[in-house]
Amino acid sequence: MRPKLLIEGLATFFLCLACALVQGPLAPFIIGALLLALIYMGGPVSQAHYNPAVTLAFCVRRRQAWSAGAAYVAAQMVAAFAAAVVAGLFHGHTEENSEHILNALKDPVLEGWLPGTMAEFLGTFLLVFVILLVATSRRTAGNSYYGLAIAATVSGLMGVFGAFSPDFNPAVAISRGIEGCFSALNAEGSAWSAFRQEFSFLAHSTPRILLALIAQGLGAFLAAWAFLAVFPEER
Repeated sequence: MRPKLLIEGLATFFLCLACALVQGPLAPFIIGALLLALIYMGGPVSQAHYNPAVTLAFCVRRRQAWSAGAAYVAAQMVAAFAAAVVAGLFHGHTEENSEHILNALKDPVLEGWLPGTMAEFLGTFLLVFVILLVATSRRTAGNSYYGLAIAATVSGLMGVFGAFSPDFNPAVAISRGIEGCFSALNAEGSAWSAFRQEFSFLAHSTPRILLALIAQGLGAFLAAWAFLAVFPEER
């Protein structure tokens, strides 16, 4: 079990870090390329979940025990926290961050929540369904394209729903959410003042983060249910 948890933690760390640092129109392709390598690296060891939503689906699909799934999620969350610390140090806290936070705190936190939540739900559903079909089904057993299919799905979904900055991954969502608090460790001026601002922004954003986590979990659960409904022989 130890090698599996180490692989899950290591890969989830770099995936979360990439999602925090990579910006711009090429981000879906860069993150997809990194994910492709990580999947082929860890697939033979841990089945390359790197995503609590995927772990949930594997447990519902009965391809993993719930106790092992809990251990996977714990490793993924530790990795997400570590990635948030490192990303915060890379980004730092500037006067521009302060202005952005002050402006954001004036806006209703749930304004326009529906499209973003739907993007998280639909994207996670499709991603998990693809993973279950190419990585767990007897119909595709032994294929060598599973990593390419999963990475291409992530890149495509990031392009389709890019306007809503979706994550499709609770570990990434949490890591990105708490990253700002650690940017205070590399702040221009008072680190305490920067931390208070960033923490205020996190508290303000928490309802949106929770909605995203619920949408991702529901999407993963329904994807596993739909997979078993479509392919009852896979039970």
